[in-house]
Amino acid sequence: MTEIIVIGIVVYIIYAISKNKKTEEYAGFTNTNREQKTKEEIRDEFIQNLMDNMKVTLKSSEDSNNSDDNSIIDVTNKAYKIDFGDNLKKYTIGIPYWKHQYIYSYSEISDASIEQLTFYSIFKNNFLSGEYLDLEGNTNYAFILLFDLLNEYDTHKDKSKLESQLKILGKHYPKTKSYGTSFLIQKMESDGNTEDVLRLRTEERYNPQNYYTDYDYWKLGNKYKSKLSLNADEVNLLNYLPHPNNNFCDIEFCCIEVLKLYIAVISDLKAKYLSEGTTLKTEFDFVSDIVARKHFKYRKGSYNYNYSIESNINEFHTNIFKHCENTVRELYGHKRKLKTDTYYTHEEAKEEFDTRISSKVVKLLPNVTHKVASPDEATDIELYSQSTSRWKIKFEDIKANFKNDTDEFLESVLYLGKLNKKNPSVENIFFEASKFIAKYDKVSALSLYIHYLYYDLNSTAFNNKQLTKTIQKSLFKTNEQLHDFEKIVSELIQDKDLEKALKSITEIYKVKRKKIKLDRSAIKDVQQQHAGTVDLLNEYLQDDFEDENNTIKSEEINNEEIKIEITQKNEMSSNSAFLSELALDSIQISILELFSKNNFSMLQSEVEEFAKSKGVFKNQVIESINEICYEILDDVLIEEEDDYYTIIPEYFQNIAAK
Repeated sequence: MTEIIVIGIVVYIIYAISKNKKTEEYAGFTNTNREQKTKEEIRDEFIQNLMDNMKVTLKSSEDSNNSDDNSIIDVTNKAYKIDFGDNLKKYTIGIPYWKHQYIYSYSEISDASIEQLTFYSIFKNNFLSGEYLDLEGNTNYAFILLFDLLNEYDTHKDKSKLESQLKILGKHYPKTKSYGTSFLIQKMESDGNTEDVLRLRTEERYNPQNYYTDYDYWKLGNKYKSKLSLNADEVNLLNYLPHPNNNFCDIEFCCIEVLKLYIAVISDLKAKYLSEGTTLKTEFDFVSDIVARKHFKYRKGSYNYNYSIESNINEFHTNIFKHCENTVRELYGHKRKLKTDTYYTHEEAKEEFDTRISSKVVKLLPNVTHKVASPDEATDIELYSQSTSRWKIKFEDIKANFKNDTDEFLESVLYLGKLNKKNPSVENIFFEASKFIAKYDKVSALSLYIHYLYYDLNSTAFNNKQLTKTIQKSLFKTNEQLHDFEKIVSELIQDKDLEKALKSITEIYKVKRKKIKLDRSAIKDVQQQHAGTVDLLNEYLQDDFEDENNTIKSEEINNEEIKIEITQKNEMSSNSAFLSELALDSIQISILELFSKNNFSMLQSEVEEFAKSKGVFKNQVIESINEICYEILDDVLIEEEDDYYTIIPEYFQNIAAK
């Protein structure tokens, strides 16, 4: 009898809840025939589904019969701890304390200490292996992992894998759950996965946990209200946007400039609509209605239609933001652009969006770009590290403004090198600068060339095993000067002392040695008596230098230039940087080293240009590398991504010599 009463109470409660509009809508949404069923049918079906999967048994504390049925909830007068399945493992060594802060991107791990970085690596590896550590309240680690997983998705593009990872992360570290879902939705929207977006949004909307988070803090308007002195309307405007999650906007300076440009564009767009006798809300509502009915095929007034209207308007704002971000990227010389194409397949929906919104934004943007501030030094350093050939734009400006002032040129190049200290291709700046200035100033040219060698020596992929670079012949008037320079290079390779090498450069042209006039007839007589001595003299007078560590040969190319080839004798320089079993040839190795110096991402046109210089076809050499490495990686090493070739850094490490 008691069981019947309890079941009756539960049924009554469920029935009362099901009369709530949101519950009816949710039940209707999850049903495949939601558009055709009445609310009563939906409610009854919802209740029946719950009843089919529920059993409630009332037991007294004296009842000694223990049931093994996990679907039965025992109601007793004893406390019962529900196992939520966290299964968190204690980290016995002790977790490095990390004071709570709001984490907005993976880049904030740069603020972590060595101990925190070490633990994060352990935490991540354990997570990926299925072991979940108890963070003891240090939630920063979980949020860093959240953004780390989102960044990795941009490479592997496996949405099922990302969704699974974020659900596991949210299960064991609940504070990340709603944020993870929000960012997952953002990724799905960018990829045009509309069905997944609707599914995830519905799950998020009916997740009770969302009511207990400080999610509003993460909204852009709330976050930057004080910093940008935003009014209420501007705060609401920015709150439409999801937090941008990419390397460019991870740089806060860039993000702020995009937000400022976005606010200015929306303001001008509102004015444009008013001049045409309409409003932004009217236009956005109109286009959203077209998208909901034509693209998604939702019936007007249905739950999905109403939900889609709001979702579409958010996407319109996000699309405008992307246009603004691309504009700032272009102003800052950042190569990669975001895709702004819509995923609408219905022609009318696409046309209305382009005509009423997108085309107007594109026309307005040039009028407000003057409001974008130039990047500061810290921002420039980060931008140069992200776009490894961005330095070429500034270097062209330096050359164009050159007025025969070598000191100013040298200062500008050195400062450009300083800004590129995180750029793995920094050495190329000094090499190009050395070639340019050689015809104007010898000391500056050699100093910049020494900078080139120094940074190349310290790069991850050292090309100096068979380094062959062109130096203007006019720099060396005598063999003595050439040999002095070769000695400086040899010492730099060994001790990597840049300052010492730079000081030695000026001495090359200060040293004045007396010319020795030789009596050739006397030499001929002596030659027969001292053949060994003459051979030694002849060897010295050659344009070659050799010591116990290096061989440096000089070869005339034409009347204006010579070629210097530097070869290290030590075994380390002769070994390949990649696994010996791969048996890569010199061209394949050069291609891979180029990728390493360009953050594992290169324009296809740049790879093609390099391949042509080596007398091979781009596709041929890329395919040959992929074929050779496939057996070890069980995957493709070099992948095509839009106009780029990219390599997953972990794959590169797998083929590198240990």
